Amino acid sequence: MPRTPIERNRPDDTRPPLFEFCVHGRPVSAQTGTRGRLTAWQRDIRAAAVAAWPAGQPPFSVAVELRITHYAKKPNADMDNLIKPIQDALQGIAYVNDRVVKDVTGNWRDIDAPFRVRYIARRLADAFSDGRPFVHIRLWRAPDEEDLG
Repeated sequence: MPRTPIERNRPDDTRPPLFEFCVHGRPVSAQTGTRGRLTAWQRDIRAAAVAAWPAGQPPFSVAVELRITHYAKKPNADMDNLIKPIQDALQGIAYVNDRVVKDVTGNWRDIDAPFRVRYIARRLADAFSDGRPFVHIRLWRAPDEEDLG
């Protein structure tokens, strides 16, 4: 039986991310008509990233994979429109420039859904325990470009 994309194992699925953090609130779409809301959202992303970033570590300059998961009762926009503001906000903090982001995955999950968890990062557990919608942002080193799997 062929495996579905969700069941596919990537080489980095067993390793912890290089960097991760959570931001409470509802993400703002790149297509919003309210630039002030977008700017405030990106400021929140940057502040949370700076707070979680290891002191003295420079931003990544190697190819990275970015995974963004929005946990809320329902999605508030198309995921592809929520990715760009987050990706832009991380420039200069988590990576030198968004050109090093080689793979991006965006997901929405119902925050009230039952989840089966074996290991959970402290930051993710803390975000869930708060009860408010949030975004979980993770970075891994990107897989080799020759790996088409």
